[in-house]
Parts: sequence; C-alpha cells; structure tokens
Amino acid sequence: MKKIVIALAGAGLIASLSPLTAQASELDDMKQALQKLQDRIAQLEAKKEEPRPAANSVPLLSGTALGGNPSATLYGKLDLFTEYNSGGNKGDRLALESGGLNGSRLGVKGGADIKDGLRAIYQLEAGFFANKGTLAQGGRFFGRQAYAGVESTTWGRLTAGRQYSPMYNSVIAYDAFEQGYGSPTTDGNVSTGGTRFDSALVYATPTWAGLSATAMLALGGETGKSSDAAALAVNYENGPLGLTCAYQRDDHNGTATAVVKNAFVGASYQVRNTKLLAGFGRATTDNDNGINTARREWMVGSRTAATPTGQLLLAYAEGRTADASPNDKGRVATAGWVESISAQSRVYGIVSAHKNAAGSALVPMGTSSAGNYVVNPGDSAYGLALGYQYAF
Repeated sequence: MKKIVIALAGAGLIASLSPLTAQASELDDMKQALQKLQDRIAQLEAKKEEPRPAANSVPLLSGTALGGNPSATLYGKLDLFTEYNSGGNKGDRLALESGGLNGSRLGVKGGADIKDGLRAIYQLEAGFFANKGTLAQGGRFFGRQAYAGVESTTWGRLTAGRQYSPMYNSVIAYDAFEQGYGSPTTDGNVSTGGTRFDSALVYATPTWAGLSATAMLALGGETGKSSDAAALAVNYENGPLGLTCAYQRDDHNGTATAVVKNAFVGASYQVRNTKLLAGFGRATTDNDNGINTARREWMVGSRTAATPTGQLLLAYAEGRTADASPNDKGRVATAGWVESISAQSRVYGIVSAHKNAAGSALVPMGTSSAGNYVVNPGDSAYGLALGYQYAF
C-alpha cells in the first residue's frame, strides 16, 4: 500500500510541475529520483516478507558472548554392587550399596577460550547414593566438586572452589584399586588426608620433561582462628616409571581439634601388561589436648591388563599407630577383576580380607557407600562385592 501511495504522489508531483517547467533536464532529474525511491520501497517490502526465526531457536547466549569454542558437557557414573560381609562377632551382612569402584555422580563441565592459549573452565559435580537416591557428601548439592578458573597451555591451571586435595590425588594414583571396594585407602589402613576442601585455590603447573607439581591452599575463613589447609604434590612420569611426593598440613580445617599432617611417597613401574605400584605414608595428629599420634602405613599392588577387556587388580597394605595401646595394626589383602562389557559399562567382582589387632576395627567398604560392615576391635572382616558400573 505504501508503495502505491508514494508512487501516485510522485506521479502527481511530476504532472503538476511539468507545465511549469521549461527545461527537459529538470524533468529527467525528477524521474530518476522517483525511480530510486521506488527501488528503495521494493527493498523494504522484500525484507518485510522474510520469515523470522522461531523464538525458541534464538540462543540465550551467542558464541561471541561466551567466548571462542564454548563447551558444556553433561557426564555421570552409576555404580551399584551387592555386598556380603562376614567374620565379625556382630554377625554377617548382606547389602545393596552404591559406589563400589567409583562414587555415583552427575556433573557438568566446560569452558570457553578467552584468547589463544588461555581458556576459562568450570566443573560442577554432585555425588549421590544410587541405591537410595539421596545426595552423598553430607547432603551437599555439588559435594564432589564445584570450581571455576583459567587454564593456559603455557602457565598451567588455576582454579577456585571446592576441590580435591593434591595429597589425595597422589595417594590414590598409587593405590591399585584407586580407592575402590576393599582398597587400603578406603578402609583406613593408608591415609589420604582430607579428600576435598572448601574455598580452595589449586594451581597445577604444566608438565616439563615428565615433571609437574600441584599446590593447594584452602582458606577456612574464620575470624580470629586458624582453619586453613595447604598441600603440595610433585609428580614425575617418564616412560614406564612414575614417582610422586606429597605433603599436606590441615590446620583445624578437616578436624576442629587438631593439626593433621600427611606425607606420602609413591612409585610405579610398567612391565608389559602389568603396572606395579608401591607407596609409603606417614600421618601425624597434633591434638589440642596435647596428645599427639604418629601413624606409619605402606601398600603395594598391581594392575594387569590380563585380557583385551579384563583387568586383574591386587593390593596388600598395613598400617599402625606408634605406641598405640592396644595395638591398632591393620592388614588388608584384596583381589578384584574388572570386565568391560561395552564402551560405557563394566562389571566387577572383588574379594577382600582384613585382619585387625586388638585396637583396630577396619572393614572392607565401597569408595562412596551409604553404609558398611561393622565389627568389634580385633575382629577379622571379609567382604565380597559384585557390581555394575555405567558411565556417560
């Protein structure tokens, strides 16, 4: 309609002016101006008729707003196992538990490029008991991990939030079961220190000739009171050889009434299809009441790719507190088989035997289980776990 009205108005204007105009050049100029006006109207009409994108197809944030190469990955693990325990004077136990090899979890992680070689990153991860449908880690929503930071190909990685301790990561790397069912680091024979810390800053260096380091500082944030934790781990990997050395000092952070110090050294060596592992740890507790303790621990183990889809795991460990009365020495021997049945699914069977001195009551348990076997001090404890894990 606009096009017709403007065109008629232009024609009328020319008609009214033509008797008054003596020069043909002026008339030609007006015709050219009218033609340009009509062409512009045609362009506007064509643009008006173009289909608009549906409302739900418009992204909330464009790639430009997020930075280059933005990503967000949803992932998780569902780990369930049946468990039979015996040996204690309190009786036997049969249970369905969650978290045999790994804790059940659901998380999201991702990031975006800030510039070449520098990327913003984040990770949010919730742990849960698959057998009960309840949250793990004391009911925290993102109890496993919740952090954000930056990562550089040149300078390393700096993150802030709730994170794993470098001490913990170093210890379980030299545990054949990686803190799975029956592991020496799960039952307490070998200490890992605090697993995760709130309000933690973690810096990880790049790897130079197989050498890397990770440092952590967890800020307690309490007025007039020390409640911080610090940790440092140095790792070396070169061909078949792996070495680690880690130290952690927890000043009333994980334990309100003590300063807990952990030290650990570990070594591994790959021989054909078998990886041999060994670790030695020392844990000291300086209690506010003046009673201090020192605990010595060691473990050995192996992981063998026995078949293209099957892995054999073996572990043995001992730990005891010096001058403890009664003696709290604990010993554990565990064997397991893990079979991959698809790209995302594994089944496993694990047997574990625990021998306790008069002051020890250690038992086999899953890495993140809602419940566990209970024995009297000095009782032996045996466990059989048959489980299934699905990862996505």
